[in-house]
Formats: sequence, C-alpha cells, structure tokens
Amino acid sequence: MSKAVVLVSSDTSYLERQLSTLNYNTYPIDEFNHKNIHKLRDLDFTNNFIKMVLAQDSSPFLIYGSGLEDKKNIYGLFSKNFIIKGNNLNILSTTNDLNSLKPFFDNYNFKTPENFDQEKHNIKKYIWKPYNSSGGYGISFDIKKKSSHYKQKYLPGITLSISFFCNNESFIFLGFNKLFLVKDYSEHPFIHAGSMMIKLSQDCQTLISSFSKLARSLLLKGYNNIDFKIIDNDIYILDVNPRITSTFKMYNDICNNNLLKIQLDEEHVSFNKIMISKNIVYGYIHLFAKESFFFKQYLPDDNITNLPKDEEYIKKGDPIFSIYLNALTEEDLVLKFREKISILRNYYNFYDIVI
Repeated sequence: MSKAVVLVSSDTSYLERQLSTLNYNTYPIDEFNHKNIHKLRDLDFTNNFIKMVLAQDSSPFLIYGSGLEDKKNIYGLFSKNFIIKGNNLNILSTTNDLNSLKPFFDNYNFKTPENFDQEKHNIKKYIWKPYNSSGGYGISFDIKKKSSHYKQKYLPGITLSISFFCNNESFIFLGFNKLFLVKDYSEHPFIHAGSMMIKLSQDCQTLISSFSKLARSLLLKGYNNIDFKIIDNDIYILDVNPRITSTFKMYNDICNNNLLKIQLDEEHVSFNKIMISKNIVYGYIHLFAKESFFFKQYLPDDNITNLPKDEEYIKKGDPIFSIYLNALTEEDLVLKFREKISILRNYYNFYDIVI
C-alpha cells in the first residue's frame, strides 16, 4: 500500500499532521503555509513536482481540497501519476455550475436560486459567482460581465451545509453545519469564515434521504459537502463541494482520524468505525486581517490553529489564524466564540464575524 500522499488545498497543515500520525510521507501544496499552489499554473513546475514525488515514492495517493477548481489543465497529469482518493478530479468541472445539475436536483425536490421568486424591493437581487472558485472568494453583488462568472439570484438568510461520506454502496450522514460570514468585507462579502455543527428543526431523516439519493446519482465518493438554504420549507442548493472542506477537521476529530483512514483506503477500513457523537458540538472560525501587519503571537492558545510564523507578513484581507472550539451545546459554543473573539480583538485588527 502507498505510504505517500500528495496534498493540494488552500491549507494543508491539519492533513499533514493527521497523516504523519499514520506514518505517511506528505507532499503538500497550499496557499497559506507553503504558498506554492499558484505554481501549479506552470506546467514545468507541475511536471517537475510530479517527477520529484515519483522519484521518492511509487504510487502516491492524492487528497485534495480547495484550490484545484481553476486548474483543469493539470487534472490529467495528476490522475495519470497519482491515485486519486475521493472524487475523480473532473467532477470539479461538472459541479461548478448549478444549472448543469438542475435535472439531478429536480429529481429529489431540491431547488436552485434561479427559481427563487425574489422580493422586488430587494436591490441586491443578484450575486455573481465565478465558475471556478472556492471559499466564497470572488462572489459579490458587483456586476461581472465575464465568461468566468455567472449570475445567481441572491437568497437571504442563514447558509447551511451537510457533511457526508459515501462510496458506491454506502452513504454516511455526518452532520449539518451553519456557515459563518465575515461582516462588512466589501471585496469578498461571501468569503467562508467558519462553521459550526447544528441541529435542524426540519424533518431531518427525509432531508438526509434526499441528499443521499442526490449524492448517489452524482456518483460522489469520499468526503463531500453541499451548501444549501431553507426558505419556506424549500431546500435551495447553493454549492456542491466534492472534496475535502474545512468541516472535515471537525468530523475527523470526532471519529478519531477514521474519516481520513477511510478516505485513503475505503476498501480496508469499515464504515462502522465512523461514529458521530451527539453530545458535543464542534466549530471553527477563520479571522481575516482588516489591515496589513507583521504577525506576532501574544497569547499561547491550544484553541488557535493555522498560526503564522512570528514576523510573517499578513496582507489585508488574508486569514490570520483559525479558532477551533467545542462545547456541549450550540448556545455554549457561540458564547465561547464570542468570548475568544473579544479577547483576541485586544491584540489583532480583524473583520467581525456574523455568528
């Protein structure tokens, strides 16, 4: 079995740590730590990277998160040289436009924002979304008359997501999540700022069953997330994320790293090892710099992750670090987040988070 994993994501630090406990060699490509993900646009860099990996480890796996959506030209190279764990890379192209998935949604009574009867008095009627993006970057109310963007009706209210794991035979529901947004960040008003586990008041079993059928019809594999909103008891799909997302850390920690083991080797690790505790609520928040500065760690804190190095330059709008907490109830978790944010505001200037 391969003992090497190529990691591609906006932030690979968590996966690097967890894979090291399983004795895997890792070859990370990311945006915020190794700062080399943009180099994948250069075919010479990509080919040399592949040669370097293969020279040291034969038959390496590939696990990917965000960051490959706009790099379709290297899908073939990665698929030829690495063993893809999770969804085939080409699914990133087939799920980037909700219009193309509408027939699948219709089969299971899901709706898309284009069908929403928008209130006439709402001047922010539409948002513009890049075909190839992740993390909410590039989504705005500003008109983008470009081939790289498409128009979608704006839906107000809380954004939710469902996290699940599936293969050809099984679907495992992991949990529903409430997504957080940054407040007053005009350049990226829909940037992903975190998430927390949440219980829904709706008929969850019927909803989970519908998502299970949708996942199977889309032939999804491994860990996946689907973002949605509930409006007047209708479910509107906002995004299909067929990859490792930030919520993976919450559920993998609850499962004692078994989610990662199954992502790597679905055939040899039983789905029965995935046990989600109903007695604890996890969540995380990404804090984004309101001004550029050189980072300094003032307070050692085990609940703060993705820490930059001392004196590392953080540009305005970039993530500073993440807060990762848990509590016994959703209400207690929100209070803990607000308390932690209040303390950190004494040391860092960051955008507020809508919790």
